[in-house]
Amino acid sequence: MKRESGHLAALPPRFLMRYVFHEDALAFVSSLPSESVELVLTDPPYYGIVKDSWDNQWRDVDAFVDWLFSVFTACRRILKPTSTLIFFGGIGKQKQRSLLRLIERMDSLYVYQNWITWGKRRAYGKKDDYLFTREEILWYTMSERFTFNIPLLAEKRGYAGFNPKYPAKSEYKRVTNVWTDIPELFRPARYCQKPEALIARLVETHSNPGDMVVDPFVGFGTTGIVAVKLNRYFAGCDMASDAELANQRVMEAKSNVQAIQVECGGDQGSDCPGDEATSDC
Repeated sequence: MKRESGHLAALPPRFLMRYVFHEDALAFVSSLPSESVELVLTDPPYYGIVKDSWDNQWRDVDAFVDWLFSVFTACRRILKPTSTLIFFGGIGKQKQRSLLRLIERMDSLYVYQNWITWGKRRAYGKKDDYLFTREEILWYTMSERFTFNIPLLAEKRGYAGFNPKYPAKSEYKRVTNVWTDIPELFRPARYCQKPEALIARLVETHSNPGDMVVDPFVGFGTTGIVAVKLNRYFAGCDMASDAELANQRVMEAKSNVQAIQVECGGDQGSDCPGDEATSDC
């Protein structure tokens, strides 16, 4: 990482040694400097959706919402006035609508921007119900000033626009708040693992090269892997036993990016990754 960017200079020394820490989310967020992060992007527990202990460690849904709200409250300090917070969630079960309860409280902390529904290919459900294929992505910002790099689909529009006075700015369709073009991982290495393409769209849309991306529920490390591949700084944590493996995965991804940059000679005009986020790690 380039020291003149200010990100390394602002971070405690331990962040120079690794990307993912095996520790509690609140403790991790508290260790980061104030206003040092451009994007918090995370996939936290949903509460009671899977049988694993990490998704069932609270006495009830209210305790879970209180806990997750406290983490997102702590994130306000580390975010800049123009920063963004994005998190995944699920609709939940009867009388356990943790996401809906959390959304009501989030309005007191952040500026709500949008609710994205990710439509997946694999469906499940009962014979007398519509099949369930969705997960939710909530987008909040610190203010009405924020980064938004317009994402486009691979599909062309096929027309110039409905109003001749306002022609389309691209021949490709813009991404809506319902995403069906990115399939889930059908044989993930870790439960709840998200595809890199999904995380990449969020990172590219809501941050810029050289920005700091933080994930306090890093899981298998996908957010970190994508962040370093896209020349962002990254730091994350998780209490799961495979946090060390997640760190190794991010470190390997960064090493691969650096190797490509060496082969390219740091040529910013080429198709190779830029060197604006090369790391001391």
